[in-house]
Amino acid sequence: MIDRSFLEKIEEMAEVEGLEFGGVDYTSKEVFKIKPPLASHLNVTSLTSVVDYLKANVDCLPLDELIIRVDNFKSVTIFSKLDDIHRVRELYINAIAEPPDFRFDYFHDRESFNIMLQARFVDVADRADVLRSIGKMRYENEVKMEDDGVTQTVASKAGVALVREDQIPNPVRLAPFRTFTEIEQPISPFILRVDDKCNVGLFEADGGAWKNKAMQSIKNYLEFELGDGYTIIA
Repeated sequence: MIDRSFLEKIEEMAEVEGLEFGGVDYTSKEVFKIKPPLASHLNVTSLTSVVDYLKANVDCLPLDELIIRVDNFKSVTIFSKLDDIHRVRELYINAIAEPPDFRFDYFHDRESFNIMLQARFVDVADRADVLRSIGKMRYENEVKMEDDGVTQTVASKAGVALVREDQIPNPVRLAPFRTFTEIEQPISPFILRVDDKCNVGLFEADGGAWKNKAMQSIKNYLEFELGDGYTIIA
C-alpha cells in the first residue's frame, strides 16, 4: 500500500510556486509556455498569387491587420499582427520568385553569352548594342614564319579583334530577369569585358542598388493591385 505522505510529497513537487525577490518575479521550477497551433503557410512563386489569395480571402483573414513585407528583391511574406497573449506572428504565405540564372563576374564563351543575353535579359537599354558588338568579334591566331635556309624565325599573334573598327561599350546598361516577372526588371550598369580567348563576362557595377529599386517596384505593384487598407513594408 502506498504511503499517503509519499503521495503528498509528489503533489508538492508537481506544484509551481511563484516567488518574488527584489521586485522580480520567479518560479520555484522551470516552466514551459505552450505554443498556440499555427497554420501551415502557402509557398508560391508570383506576385499574382499573393494578390489573388488576398482578394479571395478564403481563410477569412482580418485583411486590415495583416502585414505584407517585401523581404528582398525576390521574396514577399504575409504575416498576422502580434498575438495579444503569446506575442507571436503567424505566417500565411511566402512568395519567392524564380528568375532564370545567369552567372555574373564570370567569363562565358561567346556563343553561350549571346544566347543567354537574348533569353535572360529584357530587350531594353544597351542589350542590342552589346549583341552587335559581340557579334563583330573574331578570335585571331596568326603564325608568321621566316626561313632563309640557315635561320628559322617564328612569330605568333593571338587575340581578339573586331571584324570592323568598333569599341566595346562600357559601362553597359542592361536589365536581366532578376525579380518577379510582374514588375519591370530594374536596369543597372555592368562592365563588359572580353578576355584573350574571346570569352565574354559581365561584372555588376552598381553596388547592388538595383535590389532597392526592385523592392520598391514590388511594393508599388502590390499597392496598385490591392488598393487601400493594407500595411505594406519594404
